[in-house]
Amino acid sequence: MDKLLEYIAKEWDVVSEAPFSFLIIAALMVGLAYFCVKWRYTAVIEQIKSANDTLKERLLLKTEQAESYKDRALKYDEKVQSVVDSDELALKDKTLEVVKNLREFIERYKREDDLNMMRRRSPASSSQSEKQRQADWHEETNNMMRLSSERNAEYDRRFRVDTMLLRDELRSRLPNYEPSERHLDMMYEHPTNYFGFNDVASDLERMAKMLTT
Repeated sequence: MDKLLEYIAKEWDVVSEAPFSFLIIAALMVGLAYFCVKWRYTAVIEQIKSANDTLKERLLLKTEQAESYKDRALKYDEKVQSVVDSDELALKDKTLEVVKNLREFIERYKREDDLNMMRRRSPASSSQSEKQRQADWHEETNNMMRLSSERNAEYDRRFRVDTMLLRDELRSRLPNYEPSERHLDMMYEHPTNYFGFNDVASDLERMAKMLTT
């Protein structure tokens, strides 16, 4: 500011000869400076507002996730309590119902797998080109991989928690029970194929029937 006043004092003769031009130029400069500052801080304010909105969305998402986890934990606790409080006959019925649903699940996916295998083994048409045969092969392979992923995901979603919960409760009531396979416990968590799924179903069924004999 001091330098500005000093400059005006030195150029006062020039300013005094054309005061209106000076005032117009000064007004334009002040206006330009104002709009530059306004544009700068408006951009800063918009960035802060955008960051705040993003933060609010993340906080809302975290809150919804926390509520979801809480609901899942409560449902799991209720399920555990229901199994633990069951008498032997009720526990047997719960287990055999899970076994029935698990075997239906196995058969459904096995039928689809068998159908894919039949397609892979069927002789290719003589009119098909090598390129077409390769394309068909890749498509069938992708279908098998997709089916395997869907099958494992459905087991995790529908059966893994229930089967492990029932297994642990049944074994707590059958202290002398020994599974037929040493690796069977691993199958409950990761039954990678139909042998694993069937091993889980058979192990649960065997314990359920032993419970009331």
